Amino acid sequence: MRRREPVDQNALVAPSISLGTVALEPTRWARGPQIPAPIALSPWLDALADAGFDGLELWERHLTDAAPDEVDAVLGHRLPITVFNTYVSLDDPDPTGRRGVAEWVATTGARGVKFNVGRDEDAELAYVERLAAWLEELPRHAALLCECHHGISIAEYPDTAARIFAAVGEPERLGAIVHTHESVEHLERRFDAYGDRIRHVHVNYLELGESIRAPRLADVADDLARKVDLFDRGGFDGTWSIEFVHGLQTDADQPERLVAQAIEDLEFLRSML
Repeated sequence: MRRREPVDQNALVAPSISLGTVALEPTRWARGPQIPAPIALSPWLDALADAGFDGLELWERHLTDAAPDEVDAVLGHRLPITVFNTYVSLDDPDPTGRRGVAEWVATTGARGVKFNVGRDEDAELAYVERLAAWLEELPRHAALLCECHHGISIAEYPDTAARIFAAVGEPERLGAIVHTHESVEHLERRFDAYGDRIRHVHVNYLELGESIRAPRLADVADDLARKVDLFDRGGFDGTWSIEFVHGLQTDADQPERLVAQAIEDLEFLRSML
């Protein structure tokens, strides 16, 4: 298996926009004992690079569940891996899974690691200790990026997330992600609580209900403009990922059509930034 050098942040276009590869994956929310194999990602990378994406926010299963030749194809592609997207548990006291992620981060050269803390309010101190230990396992070039949005973990509460960040320390290596789908009020609370830690934006407008849908970015232009203005006022100068695109959970939930939509959304997002 080849190993990549860390991404040169200075070489990335400003603002840097990556594609979250989970956006292309029809099995993204599959659960159960017999989870289908994920798609091979490599056939779509040339189109994404040619369209102007600056990198990939790589969903871990696109490497960890891939065949060796597919792993080599992804790692050998000119499109850099900017963020490693992991769902490894912080509720597990055993660090083996987190060590495995650290090894993949070293292999991919990713400078960001998307993660979630757990939902157990009584485990806050344990999360702090496990995050500190995980940072010791990760390459020094890599920063942990907490996906702190509403409904996913105790870090959905801005004061709790800020407390965790302060307890761990390492301000250069422990940051946060914000999401465009959240309300202005929630986002303002996050900037007030830990604005200096916000390093990355997930462009995500999932519509949750009986079914899950996502709009084209052009169809939420007014809201996206409000969020871009909010981030600018908050002093944000970090990176972006398009996390989900129109077509998921429909007949268009196929890589070829999702890639085309991601490229359309990239052009629109660039025009907004």
